[in-house]
Amino acid sequence: MTTSEKSKLADQATDQPAPSADAVEREMAIAFRPVVRGFLFALCLYYGLLTLSYIVIPQDFPVATYAVLFALISGSAIAAGVMHRLARSACRKRTIEFYGLAANAILLGNITVQMALSFEAENLAYFILAMPIFATTCISLRTTLPSIAITIAALLSFVAVHMPEILGEYLFMALAASISAAGMAMLMRGAVFRATTARLEADENRRRAELLAAKSEMLAEKAEALTAQTREMAERDSLTGLANRFSFFNAFGTAIASRRQPGQAPMLVLIDLDGFKPVNDTYGHSVGDELLGEVARRLSAAAPRQAIVARLGGDEFAILLPHDRIRTSLEEFGRSICAELGQPYVLNSIHAHISASAGLVVCDREDLSIRQWMERGDFAMYHAKRNTRGEAVLFNNRHEAEMQGFGRIDQAMRDGNLNDELSIVFQPQHDLDSGRTYGFEALARWDSPALGAVNPDSFIKVAEASGLIRKVTPVLLAKTLDAVQDWPEHIQVSFNLSGHDLMSPVAVSEILDLVKQSGIAPERIEFEITETAMMADIDQARRSIERMAALGCRLALDDFGAGYSSFSYLHQLPVSKIKIDRSFVVPLLKDASAGKIIQTIINLGRSLNLDCVVEGVESIVELDRLKTMGARFIQGYIFGQPMQAHSVRSYLAAEGRDTASAPPAEAVEVIEPDRAVAAKRAGRRR
Repeated sequence: MTTSEKSKLADQATDQPAPSADAVEREMAIAFRPVVRGFLFALCLYYGLLTLSYIVIPQDFPVATYAVLFALISGSAIAAGVMHRLARSACRKRTIEFYGLAANAILLGNITVQMALSFEAENLAYFILAMPIFATTCISLRTTLPSIAITIAALLSFVAVHMPEILGEYLFMALAASISAAGMAMLMRGAVFRATTARLEADENRRRAELLAAKSEMLAEKAEALTAQTREMAERDSLTGLANRFSFFNAFGTAIASRRQPGQAPMLVLIDLDGFKPVNDTYGHSVGDELLGEVARRLSAAAPRQAIVARLGGDEFAILLPHDRIRTSLEEFGRSICAELGQPYVLNSIHAHISASAGLVVCDREDLSIRQWMERGDFAMYHAKRNTRGEAVLFNNRHEAEMQGFGRIDQAMRDGNLNDELSIVFQPQHDLDSGRTYGFEALARWDSPALGAVNPDSFIKVAEASGLIRKVTPVLLAKTLDAVQDWPEHIQVSFNLSGHDLMSPVAVSEILDLVKQSGIAPERIEFEITETAMMADIDQARRSIERMAALGCRLALDDFGAGYSSFSYLHQLPVSKIKIDRSFVVPLLKDASAGKIIQTIINLGRSLNLDCVVEGVESIVELDRLKTMGARFIQGYIFGQPMQAHSVRSYLAAEGRDTASAPPAEAVEVIEPDRAVAAKRAGRRR
């Protein structure tokens, strides 16, 4: 049965009426049809045999009487036989009633004619016997009662003419017979009516049951289809059509649980797009959605057939390869994915260029959970984004050791008293034109009771990843502002902010409240931010920076030139200073292109009326080369190593006595050179 047929039957199963009166009468007519036909057959047979007897056996009737009787009985036999055949297919009540009345007329007519031609008292019994027969053969009381009444009238007429003295007896006999016949008719028709109604209701209930069964089957099919559709929606990303986060983790768990041998370990590829947000912000979300759809198509085409490709959210994707391959193959696969996603995109006549960084993991250990494997994939992916953007990085033992170290750092930070353990050191920033220090950069230090002195680059990363940065920043800023209270009013301080600080309006409010409560002029405070700190949400970063600028604080763009999109921020944000990253200073004396880049940035800052600070200057030769380029503001070991807060005033005093040389070592308490150099070169400072 087709779906449309089931739907039609289902519609018919709703609000079905009870059997109608016409249907009941029709079924009663059909039920009485065998009775009427049987009566007609009996009449045909009886009068046929009687006709035959009139022919074979000599009769002592007069010729005229014989002729009338012979014509009557032979005609009755023929009429009964014809009506018996015609009634075979009759199903209407009036038709069956007609045949019943005709049969009654044949019987009553024969009795009446014979009594009229030759009256015999004993034959009066035929009238009495005819009444229960009529009660049986008539389909309804409206035919039964008239038949009985005519029979009684004929009986009493003959008795009144031939035996009037016993008319009373026959009257009571006729009444008794008529009452019995009427009662018999009512009982029989009531039984037939109940049986017919019950059968009709049973048929109707059976039909309804069939219709309801069809409806239930149709509803079950619809429910199954809806369930499949719901399951598909629940397991698919609505934008790209890829598996979503939920179904990916289900498949990942199944792949890990079904691993039987070390050679069958599943492999995980986590992919994060580089440069998607600028495209999305510049051209709108519709183009961004189309770009994500194209990325999904490229991933699906590049992945093996048995792989599961998923969008985990935003611009982050994942590929699960159910079976292990040699590591070089996995790395080649990761590189090919990154290369494919790095090809140009044409979207509604818009040419977009993005790249992708990937973290690769072979899930070959049984003691790790899905969450732990994802953490390792994230670690490898972000390692790629920080160090080899646009490439794939395979998680290895060195990464495992780093993760374990980060875990120890995270636990130590959670267990420790950050207010007591965190401290600030300050590195001088020098103005070549005046020959004096104009400010200091605040650098974070953490001396953990459990781990000892921890590299700033390490614990800041851990704090950002774990969310502890929300506790670290206020502590460090408060210590910085407290130290500045003791400085000359013309000396500035630079303080590094995390991207997590910029993304949180609450955190920005806490930072501004600390500045206000310190009583220090906001113009003396300079917040340094990096390009990567703003990439997550440039709009929110802009709002946060504008709030700081509105208070009077200055803004410096740190590590300028190290990212691909730093130039775009110069006109989007209220930047007052740019800092040239040390990565350009290190090759300055060996690579002419590094000098050209520095010269270009200095010229750019001068044309935009922006101060330009060169970081990481460590030698006289580097300093002399930068002077020839027109560099004015310098930060590096050439002028001073990071020092404790209480050493700043002595450093400035010594500088005042002799501006031509660095302050004497005995006047300044500095951080050990080896640790300071390592911390500075780690790349992430406070």
